[in-house]
Amino acid sequence: MDRKTIAFIGGGNMGEAIISKMVSSDWKGTDIHVIDHNEERLEHLASAYGVHTHKEPGSWLAEIDAVVLAVKPQQLPDAINASKEWIEDALVISIAAGVRVKDLEAMIGHNCICRTMPNTPMKIGLGVCGLYSTPEAEPDHRFIVKVFAACGDLIWCTKEEELDGVTAISGSGPAYVFRFIEALTEAGLRYGFNDVQAKRMAIATVLGSAELAKRSGESPSVLREKVTSKGGTTYEALKVMNDRHFMEMMQDAMDACKKRAVELGDAFHESVEASNK
Repeated sequence: MDRKTIAFIGGGNMGEAIISKMVSSDWKGTDIHVIDHNEERLEHLASAYGVHTHKEPGSWLAEIDAVVLAVKPQQLPDAINASKEWIEDALVISIAAGVRVKDLEAMIGHNCICRTMPNTPMKIGLGVCGLYSTPEAEPDHRFIVKVFAACGDLIWCTKEEELDGVTAISGSGPAYVFRFIEALTEAGLRYGFNDVQAKRMAIATVLGSAELAKRSGESPSVLREKVTSKGGTTYEALKVMNDRHFMEMMQDAMDACKKRAVELGDAFHESVEASNK
């Protein structure tokens, strides 16, 4: 099926981030629809991106080729129930964290579904987005890529549970990096630099190091070793990190994140089952 039009159920920050990158690439605003109860949000989206806006779903939705579920998980059942009768033939893309395909299928009534796990840097086109689709949605992979291509790197998962790993690494990963930037900035302040200088050094260090890792072709461990001379300043800093089990701490943190993603998925599944009894 040659899909061309798309509707976002939810016009919040993440939905807008995707829309903004779509219209900055080769999408026409007139091919994009947004449903949201917030009139101010709708006015903003229409003005900024030239999209069609709606306060409620309606029969017009039956003419739309694909639907993006861009609401919080707790809002998802009501959003789907309000739209269900008009999306029987639509590809359904979900950005709701932790909501599994089997639960989406139970609520929607069909299984042409793609789950995604984007992260916040997609707002500037430098994000990572994990994707998993049902076999029924595989013919739509090119269309799905077209939706997310301008957002950053796309990682296709072969198993749905891999999305929990994506959540732990790239989904929540920006928060880990921001925390590290906070630590570098605070050190700068303690060493007598002003706030602007400390923040510039911290961000430039992370940005430059990431770009070097991307361009060099060498592993992060090799790049780290090239900066580290035994008995030197970097060696002493890394020794403190090693003594305090930095790598184990980070692994524990990501394991806790992944575990919580599974728990949230389980809890949502239980709520869907309870509502169907």
